[in-house]
Amino acid sequence: GNHEIEHQFQYPTAHGFVFHDSCRFEAGSAVELQKVRNFIESRAKGVQLKDQLHAIWYCLPTSNNRGMTDKEMSLFERGMGNVPIITIFTKMDALDQEVRNQLMFNDDDLSHEEIEKKVPDLTEEIFQKKYLKRLNEVKHKPRYVVYLHGTLLLGTNCDELILRTSQTLDRDTLKLFCLSILRINIESRIKQVINK
Repeated sequence: GNHEIEHQFQYPTAHGFVFHDSCRFEAGSAVELQKVRNFIESRAKGVQLKDQLHAIWYCLPTSNNRGMTDKEMSLFERGMGNVPIITIFTKMDALDQEVRNQLMFNDDDLSHEEIEKKVPDLTEEIFQKKYLKRLNEVKHKPRYVVYLHGTLLLGTNCDELILRTSQTLDRDTLKLFCLSILRINIESRIKQVINK
């Protein structure tokens, strides 16, 4: 789809969360990367809670053979100011399947059960070398790393991502959220009294 970072959207199931999406950097240009940097810098200066950026979900797919590009890594090298980053590796099930296919192709003597037993360790080994090694070498590391398996399947959820996001919010941000909710509640009650 068409991604424009200045446009905000909300999911019906994620009450109170506002999201912004940008093009992927390896698909975009230096112009797209600068738009993201400008957006982050402007939101870092926001005074009102609704104008601030509280966390960055930095999504990186594992369903390809290229690893992480320099453009994808550039924001980690420069940093995001005070905005914490949660790196989300998506399509981990595709990486599992890649390993499974390699085992079936390279070793005909392995049973299905033996292959399934080896997949998690080999997937982790490839993931460490191809993705995490480079991420651990950057100047500004993500606060958390989350792995998503099969998130497009019915009945799956993102509990770990929600947990890590809530753990990322600092005390001042949580206070602002609470005060914002309290203010809305008070305004609502005042309107109820006036309208009676």
